[in-house]
Amino acid sequence: MSDYCLWLAAIPRPLSEADARVYWNLKEPTPGLTEALAGAAYFFVGSWQEKHLSERPQSGRSPAVRLFDWLFLRGTIDDYRAPALNPRLRDELTALYRPRPDDLPSESVAAHELERFLAGHMSWHLLPEETPRERHN
Repeated sequence: MSDYCLWLAAIPRPLSEADARVYWNLKEPTPGLTEALAGAAYFFVGSWQEKHLSERPQSGRSPAVRLFDWLFLRGTIDDYRAPALNPRLRDELTALYRPRPDDLPSESVAAHELERFLAGHMSWHLLPEETPRERHN
């Protein structure tokens, strides 16, 4: 069984639509995308396995998979983008992160840690990553 990890990558500037399209379609990274992710602030959210997945978005049986699904929808519906963290998105993410009765056991950070990261990166743009990218200083 595979384990999937979710790290939030907060980038200070928006991605171009072309870079966002490359990101969400899992294509070879562009220089702009590579630079943005190398300079991102990363936060580990949690992990899940195949058994946590659901065919319906926002219905995964783990807080981390629900956040991943929601960011994927927000990043690909209408236009390709890295969703901007604003109060509405923060509230949506924290609501999706709340435990549900049918959640299966999975690794997840405490909700207050996620809330602290989100509060510290308002107006930044979020992308879900499996692992943090290397920094190039």
